[in-house]
Amino acid sequence: MEYLVDGKKFGLSYKNLKNRYQEFIEMDDDTFLANIIDAAHFAIMVCYLKEIPTYLCLSDTGIVHELVHLMTPGQSPTELKDIRETFKEQLKLS
Repeated sequence: MEYLVDGKKFGLSYKNLKNRYQEFIEMDDDTFLANIIDAAHFAIMVCYLKEIPTYLCLSDTGIVHELVHLMTPGQSPTELKDIRETFKEQLKLS
């Protein structure tokens, strides 16, 4: 599917997003951290598409905010397992 934002054309495949979600869920922690920028980008797209309220994705405990903390080792006040559980629950695509 193609969509426009500010006159620019972008492409989106729901099937590809679902597959990418599954890949992130199946990653071990080291692989997930090695792909943290892709995980954050994925989270931003899914939060936008699912219309997840900003307080759930951008606040101090929001999934996007938490993923950004993981980009700098030792900066996240939240356990990785908890962040991954939030990722799994909030970003699931059916």
